[in-house]
Amino acid sequence: MPSGYSTIERRMLPGIAILLGAIGLVFIYSASSYAADLEYGDAFFYVKKQAIALAFGIVTMFGASMIPPGAIKKFRYVILILSLVLLGLVFIPGLGVESYGATRWLNLGITTIQPSEISKFGLMLFLSSYMTDRQPVSIKNMIVPILSGGAICLLIMAEPNMSVTVCVGACLLSVLFVAGSKKRWFFLLIVLVLIAIPVLILAEPYRIKRIIAFIDPWENPLGEGYQLIQSYYAIGHGGLFGVGLFASRQKYLFLPFSESDFIFSVVVEETGLVGGAVLLLIFLAFVVCGFRIAMNASTRFESLTAFSVTIVVAMQTVLNVAVVTGSIPPTGLPLPFISAGGTSLVSFFFATGLLYGVAKRSDRSLLRKKPVRLFGLRASRRNQKAIPTIV
Repeated sequence: MPSGYSTIERRMLPGIAILLGAIGLVFIYSASSYAADLEYGDAFFYVKKQAIALAFGIVTMFGASMIPPGAIKKFRYVILILSLVLLGLVFIPGLGVESYGATRWLNLGITTIQPSEISKFGLMLFLSSYMTDRQPVSIKNMIVPILSGGAICLLIMAEPNMSVTVCVGACLLSVLFVAGSKKRWFFLLIVLVLIAIPVLILAEPYRIKRIIAFIDPWENPLGEGYQLIQSYYAIGHGGLFGVGLFASRQKYLFLPFSESDFIFSVVVEETGLVGGAVLLLIFLAFVVCGFRIAMNASTRFESLTAFSVTIVVAMQTVLNVAVVTGSIPPTGLPLPFISAGGTSLVSFFFATGLLYGVAKRSDRSLLRKKPVRLFGLRASRRNQKAIPTIV
C-alpha cells in the first residue's frame, strides 16, 4: 500500500467528518431534548431528523468522492445557475419559508432545505473550475468570479442572512488570493469589501442593534444582548472540565438556538474548556488534512477544489466560535457538522466527499526533494504550479 501523506489523509478525512457528525448528534440531543419534548412531545425530535441527515450525508460523501473532476468542470455554469436559482426560489410566495423575520428556507413539501448552504459550495466549485485555466489572474480574469460571487452574496443578503454572506465573501477572497490574483487588484477588492460592510450594517436597524449588543450586551439584557449573555453564562458555567454530559442548564429555554447556531456554548458548558478545545482540535485536524490534500493534488483544478472546500469549513468554524464567545457581533451561522440542520450537514458531507475524491486520485509517489511550503506544510512536485507559493 502506498505510503506518505495521501494515505494518512485519505484514511483520516472520512473518519473525522463522521466523528464530528456523531458528536453533533450527542450535543443536539442534550441541547434540544427539553425544548423538543415541550414543543413536539418527543425529546428525540431534532436528533431523529439529524440522524437521517447524517446517514444520508455519509452515503453522499462516498458518492461525491467518485464524481469525475471533468464532470464538475464541464457543468460549472450549470452548477452556478442552479445555485442562483435555488437562492431565488425562496422569494417566491408558497415556496419560501419565513422564520424569525428571514426567508432562508425552501419548502419541498416533505421537507425544507436551506439553499444558502448548498449555494456556497456551488460557488466554490464554479470558482475552482473557472480559475483553473487562468494564470496569471489578471483583473480581467477576476470579473466573472467577482460578479458571480457578488450575485450569490446579494441573494443571501436579501433573505436576509449577513453571516453567511460574510462567510461566502471571505471564502471568495481566499480562493482568488490562492488562485494567484495580482496583489494590487486583490487589495483593492479588499478595500471595496471593507467599505461595503459598514454600508450593509447601516442599511438595517437590527444590525446596528446587534453591534451595540456586542459592545455592551448588558445594556439591553432582555433584548438584543440576551442571547450573548446566556452564551457567556453557559461558557462560564462550564469552567475547565464542564458540568457533565447532558447536565447543561442553559438548554432549559435560557439559550436560544442552543441546538443550532449556539451549540458550541452547550459543548463548553457540559465538557468545559478542555472539551471545547478538543472539539476545535478535531476541526483543526480536518483543516490540516484538507490543506495537505490541496497542496498535493494532482491537478490545479483539484487543488483549488480541495482548498475551497477546506476554507469554507475553516472560515465557518472560526466565525461560529467567534460569535458564541463574543469575539464578533452575534450572527446566525451553524457550526459545521455539529449544529442541527439537515441541509448544512449533507452539504458539508458532500463537500468532504469531493475532498476525499481529490485525495484518492492524487499521485502519492511524487514528492519534491526541496518542498515548497504553504502554511508551513509540504507540497508535492506535481502541484508546484497548482497554487502559488505562500511562505
